Amino acid sequence: METDMQLDRRTLLVSLAGATAALSVPQSVAAAFAPERFAAARKDDRGTYSAALFDLERGDLRSVELPSRGHDIALRPGGKEWVAFARRPGRFGVAVPMDGREPVWFSSKPDRHFFGHGVFSADGRLLYTTENDYGRGRGVIGVRDASAGYKQIGEHAGYGVGPHDLALLSDGRTAVVANGGILTHPDRKREELNLADMQPSLVYVDIESGDLVEERRLAPELHQLSIRHLTVAQNDTVVFGCQYRGPERDLPPLIGFHRRGEELVVLPTPDTTQAALNNYIGSVTADASGAIVAASAPKGGLITYWDVTARRSLGTCALGDGCGLAPTHRSASFLLTSGDGSLATGGADGIVARTSSRYHWDNHAILVR
Repeated sequence: METDMQLDRRTLLVSLAGATAALSVPQSVAAAFAPERFAAARKDDRGTYSAALFDLERGDLRSVELPSRGHDIALRPGGKEWVAFARRPGRFGVAVPMDGREPVWFSSKPDRHFFGHGVFSADGRLLYTTENDYGRGRGVIGVRDASAGYKQIGEHAGYGVGPHDLALLSDGRTAVVANGGILTHPDRKREELNLADMQPSLVYVDIESGDLVEERRLAPELHQLSIRHLTVAQNDTVVFGCQYRGPERDLPPLIGFHRRGEELVVLPTPDTTQAALNNYIGSVTADASGAIVAASAPKGGLITYWDVTARRSLGTCALGDGCGLAPTHRSASFLLTSGDGSLATGGADGIVARTSSRYHWDNHAILVR
């Protein structure tokens, strides 16, 4: 009995010492070891759509049910909230506060619809969204006041057809926009109306004035290579992924690189991989260092990896219906999400860990913290 009491007392003292040490660890250090938080849209087996903030240890931290399929997520600078967007041709957006307050819903104008992507201004005050002015057959960038319930306060030209994804360069003022070049109309559902003469482009816009800063187009023989998703990697290198709308037998390169003032460069994967991509890149994101980019090919069940400086392929890993990508806090490491319910972490050396969920994850994911 005496021995048991001594052990219990020793255990208690060790526990108290550990607790005291934990309490004395600086908050910034403790946060570095906290589970990474991500956000993504998804669907469950009942067909219910939602978007969620989650980590890989505890699962959902907060979720919101969506009226229809979601697409991408944007994080407001300062970490106050995240915004989920409707997939084209949806018209809703929802801002979800981190502190548990009620979500704030907003919508596009009646004669517009979202393309599923948006980005905040560097100070977090404004939200910019890619939209379709389908009556005029042109793309626009909506401007919303995040501090006033996401009320729309303006609109910029998108300088092309089908502006899909956009991101800010390091100056906090220049936005790069991926114009897919494909004309659509919500009355025609997802039908693509101009494949014979589509003109995809990559454009740079002064996001404050709305002025066009630079425009780059693909070579004429690649005019059916729709530029869809992009990421800004190290040294403001824009890496973009394409979806080919020409003959299936063609196997054009799908991954592009660009820096302002230079020519576009679009590169193939090694011969053994190119055909397996099925002419479709689904999502593109840079790792924590900005030196490595992952690009998913969900129709081929592959994730490709690229060295940004050398502009060369680093290899692939397999993930069935894998599309959503987000950086982790570690260099060369990514969260990978799949439409079959898988959540994985990995990189060019392969998948490190994988788990299954009851959700079918949509096309994109982001790192929140």
